[in-house]
Amino acid sequence: MSSESTVLIFGGCGFVGFHLVRHFVKTSTFTSVAVVSRSAANHDNHVDGATYHSGDLTDHDSIEQLLLKIKPTIIIHAASPSPVTGTPNEYEHVTIQGTKNLLKIAKRSKDVRALIYISSSALAKGPEHVNLDENHPLANTDPKSSAYARTKALADLMVLEANNPFPFSEPSVKETSWEGHLLTASLRFPIVYGTHDPTTIPGCLSALQKGQIAFQLGSGKNLWDFCSIENVCAAHSLLVQALLNPKRSPGAAKVDGEAFNIHDGSPHLFWEFARTVWKFAGHRPKNDKVTSLPAWFVLALASFLEWGYWIVTLRTKRPYNLGRQQVEYACFTHTYSIAKAKERLEFTPKQDFEGGLKEAVTWSLKQDHWDEKLKHVTLTN
Repeated sequence: MSSESTVLIFGGCGFVGFHLVRHFVKTSTFTSVAVVSRSAANHDNHVDGATYHSGDLTDHDSIEQLLLKIKPTIIIHAASPSPVTGTPNEYEHVTIQGTKNLLKIAKRSKDVRALIYISSSALAKGPEHVNLDENHPLANTDPKSSAYARTKALADLMVLEANNPFPFSEPSVKETSWEGHLLTASLRFPIVYGTHDPTTIPGCLSALQKGQIAFQLGSGKNLWDFCSIENVCAAHSLLVQALLNPKRSPGAAKVDGEAFNIHDGSPHLFWEFARTVWKFAGHRPKNDKVTSLPAWFVLALASFLEWGYWIVTLRTKRPYNLGRQQVEYACFTHTYSIAKAKERLEFTPKQDFEGGLKEAVTWSLKQDHWDEKLKHVTLTN
């Protein structure tokens, strides 16, 4: 890496993006850290030491001007509509068209050498994923897949196909214009947990507040891989180092143009996540009786409610609590092999599931005021 290097994080005010900004500022991997976000001017997730720029991936010309101004060495693409409440139009607009814009502009840049796409394990084909590797067919080949999974798969593939490495025979690669060349890779994550989480942990706490903890969807035997925000940041550091290493040789393990599954390294029961969140929020059950709703029933109900909801809202909104995608998450196993990341990136996940969850729940209780919201809730049942 040259003496002057900049990482530019699109979506750096979001949950994962915020932690990546803080990570790279703290580790001093780059001489400067820049963020582009639609909410850059007024978002609470700002990190001292980073610069913030307002921008929208779907606005080609403004993004091109920002890249000319910032001159990033590497781009991390973390911008994405919510997997829970985003609509097909939003996914098409941001995930597909926005990614196309960014790849086109990055490849024309003289400064950008690499682009990392923050992807999702949900892009794999089918409702159940059992120890899948990165070669499993993706959701873009499945007409029954959700709009989120399908567009994530298409964007992931676009990023990998855009890979065009600089010839190793070129002298002084680090000093040469990178126009026309770009190293790309994607990191695929399952459910990520940590502080500043706006979705998963608040969703669990909301269920506790509403007294919806005596029911579960499905048998409760389905396993999930989860990923701490600490492992997310560690994986990015390793991939950045591998992509920008000027001493890479043709015989080195290939990382550019590749996708990598990343998680904590050990699966847990899906419903264990929610119950652990409830425990750290102060819930102390008097009995362990839980009513299980059959998967076939809740899947049919979710499909009916989702279509009804979309008809009423003219396809502008999705149900927050009982969409088909959320039901499939709750009822089916989602586990993935990280052998490739261990071999090629030397990724060794830190395993502290309960410790990481405790820190995240404590943050939500204090900073998002869930302690106040739960104050009058009976935490024993």
